[in-house]
Amino acid sequence: MLTFPPLKPHKMTEYLVTKTKSKKTDAFWYRMFDKTGREVGKMKAYPQTINDISRQFSPNADSYRSFYIDRLFSYLRNNGVGRAFINIAKKESLKEFCGGNIHVISTNRFDRANPSHIFYRKSGFSFNKYFSGYEKYIDDCIKNHTQIESGKCPADIPMFVEKCVINQNAEIEKLYKFKVKFPEIFEWL
Repeated sequence: MLTFPPLKPHKMTEYLVTKTKSKKTDAFWYRMFDKTGREVGKMKAYPQTINDISRQFSPNADSYRSFYIDRLFSYLRNNGVGRAFINIAKKESLKEFCGGNIHVISTNRFDRANPSHIFYRKSGFSFNKYFSGYEKYIDDCIKNHTQIESGKCPADIPMFVEKCVINQNAEIEKLYKFKVKFPEIFEWL
């Protein structure tokens, strides 16, 4: 007798993703294409060590590793492209020894009518202590299915997903030893 439901087969995505290293920096470009070969989005991201005593992102640590999403462009809205890039960032954060931490500066510079603040909030990103007053307003916009009114939020908001920032060096060391022992697992990430 089964005590748990059987595993569902993994849903195959209809998008192809490529990853290339930037020639000028340590950043990676992730480009997503549909079945016809048309580009539907791209993301520039890279791992970095945050040293910030003012704690712009994490409220729990001054120095830690995190995967930074520098740019994320989705040319198709409401088709799962942005969500797929967030999932890629989560996996890359683990692969690049960032412990699942991700951070971004959400902006409305590219689309003032539909800023990315709502998208990142729906994707599980939190606000830092300096912008926590806007968190309730954006949550209300999500709940009521309304757009952000012009001038109600700043143009740029630092946001983060925090998984492991306390004792991160010990966790990174464990993960590195695991990667050395079982490298084939990290190829699948």
